Amino acid sequence: MRGAYLGAAATLCLLAACQPGPISQADEDAIRASTSAFAAAASAGNVDGMTAGYASDAVLQPPGQPAAVGTAAIHAAWAAISAPMTVQLTLTATKIAGQGDVAYAAGSYHIIFHMKDTTQASPPPEDGKWMNVFWRQSDKSWKIVAGSWNANTMPGAPAAPVPPPARGRRH
Repeated sequence: MRGAYLGAAATLCLLAACQPGPISQADEDAIRASTSAFAAAASAGNVDGMTAGYASDAVLQPPGQPAAVGTAAIHAAWAAISAPMTVQLTLTATKIAGQGDVAYAAGSYHIIFHMKDTTQASPPPEDGKWMNVFWRQSDKSWKIVAGSWNANTMPGAPAAPVPPPARGRRH
């Protein structure tokens, strides 16, 4: 009986040793650099740079549009989104985590739009949130395999109601 317990304990130890550990600080820094490179490329109007951080089979899920699958479709989506305007994009990663060869980054964004046709009014600045899933590639780089974002407010939606004032207890 003692041998069975030792065998089970040894198996559990082996299984625990096979579990991937959390990503390293260097991995987190690489993902943060990828995020910064994307924001710089978007602000420069560089669609090739915006697409460079995606894996060949990645999925981009823009709000209110069909998903774009693969780098050619993602490049086309970013080109269409960028065609009428230039932007100033700020991305803030608030969480980067993962295990082994899979990680995610989530955060907030602030974007300012400038229409290329100056006779058209620019949309108001937008604040929102984003999330990207990264896979470590065979060359050890991190590439986005799934990405999505959306604004904190819906276009044309009324502002969130102000909560009523707190009521104190009457004595």
